[in-house]
Amino acid sequence: MHIPSIPGYEFYEGPPTLADLWSRPDGDYPHGFWPETELSRIEAAPTGWLTIEEHFHRDDMYGGTHSLLIDPAARERVLSSTGWSGHHDVGQVEVWADGTFSDGLTARQSDDGGALAFFSAVREHHRLVEPTFEITPTFLWYWDAFPTDDGWSYLNAAGRDVELIRVRLAMDAWKVEVAALELRTYLADAHRELLVQKDYTIKTDHAPFARVDSSCKKPWLNFDWFAMHEASMEEHPSFSTVMGKYVVEGARTSRVRRIDERDEPKRYVEFVYGIDSNTGEVLRHTCDPNQLGDYGDSSRQHSMTPVYFAREVLGRYAGEPARYSVTTNRISCLDLWGLDIGTNTVGLVEVYLGDLGRLTEAEQSHWLAHNVQPEGAMDEGRFRRDFLNQWASSPDPVGELRRARTRAAEATAVLLGAPVWRYLDTQTSREFEELLGPTTSDPSAIAAPTIILTKALVDGIDPKPLKKYLGGAQPNERSLSLLRRFLVELGDAENSVEAFIALQGFRSAGGIAHLGGSGAAAARQNLGIDGMPPQKAFLTVTGRLAAALQHITALVEAADRAKA
Repeated sequence: MHIPSIPGYEFYEGPPTLADLWSRPDGDYPHGFWPETELSRIEAAPTGWLTIEEHFHRDDMYGGTHSLLIDPAARERVLSSTGWSGHHDVGQVEVWADGTFSDGLTARQSDDGGALAFFSAVREHHRLVEPTFEITPTFLWYWDAFPTDDGWSYLNAAGRDVELIRVRLAMDAWKVEVAALELRTYLADAHRELLVQKDYTIKTDHAPFARVDSSCKKPWLNFDWFAMHEASMEEHPSFSTVMGKYVVEGARTSRVRRIDERDEPKRYVEFVYGIDSNTGEVLRHTCDPNQLGDYGDSSRQHSMTPVYFAREVLGRYAGEPARYSVTTNRISCLDLWGLDIGTNTVGLVEVYLGDLGRLTEAEQSHWLAHNVQPEGAMDEGRFRRDFLNQWASSPDPVGELRRARTRAAEATAVLLGAPVWRYLDTQTSREFEELLGPTTSDPSAIAAPTIILTKALVDGIDPKPLKKYLGGAQPNERSLSLLRRFLVELGDAENSVEAFIALQGFRSAGGIAHLGGSGAAAARQNLGIDGMPPQKAFLTVTGRLAAALQHITALVEAADRAKA
């Protein structure tokens, strides 16, 4: 029977750990005294999470881990003993009797002098506050890392968070782990090795037994272990201790800095871009820029061949507005990358094949998952801009709505002395500016965009200038009623306020959800979206609201001209 390698189980065939290299010595000591669990955490080439700082004290066991940087040339000298190196030099500032100053960043005078440098430490503060963790800034700078709630992370070339350091601190115990692949890449470029030092003791009240000693020394480690019974120790007279150190070498791993990741060889995805009319088979082509042609090279697939995607592809980006900016024609990830997009006549997201090749492998895979066969036609504005070099605009219903709100606010401010649509708070303003609309076909996808529209266009109405103009408000007369009476006085024959009343009713009746209340169906009908899929419903609502705002603006501007 063939079983795949499963980490953490006895048939895992991974790199050897110290537990594999160091056999349990014979003796009558308690079986639990042999620190197999701790030894299994020690390996020369770690790939997962590496503990660099640890401290704990329990009734049955206590100990810890501490790490330093060393010069590779000094490895043999540093590993000549199992005692901790740099214990009183590195990480502590001293002014010595001879007047010299030790900054704690490198070892001063010792057998390891000049070979040791600070890497990490956890400092206690007399139990006044919780301990604090520190690590050499060059490691953080190397990865352009930023702090998180429980450690440090960095951004890869795709703009995604990658966890770098995990920190768990408490008054009496702590543990700090670092991503081993990132550490080894850093060590390779820094021409350093990491010295990891460990000291753990297991204790119990077992009956007396003869002392047992054992040691293990390899080119990359040196450890001692002993188990003994000491009758003079009234509490837990039996104990075992393992103490030693090992080095982790630098290596160029698969984890590289963001700036270097762009130069790494990458694989390119093949995307569906068409259908063979003779066979009905889908046509695929790589997005590798080196295998694409241009206007002067007809022998290869053109780099501006459009490729189409279901709208769901945008959900990943729309869901993280702090990281991504999504407009009708572009997606941007911070200051790291951008991708020009379009929306064709049937609502598919459209991207040029060559542009996809500039994405990272991970992003290409995301887009591939939403790749669909061509359907519909390219937006005329985009075709004229990109292929005819003509100035032309593309449909931008949300942008038009935002502009209509701004013009309505400006017009009412001139007539009334203050805008009816007031400035939005920071959160609502950001949501309105980044409003994209539904990115799935699930009926509930209309919910969040509708709430944002209501906050910006209904909750955003300021009743004060309306009351002032109308000479006060009637009992229980609120913003929409005031707006209706204001528009009637201006001669509104189209009843423009109904679009906002329908929007408010849709939210209030529970119609934003798939399983809305009993009034949901009527609310959808009043809004004019009954039976529509989410994206079409959203476009219908934004179009209706924009038209209402434009009509209101025209009425207000006409009234202002008449007053003049």
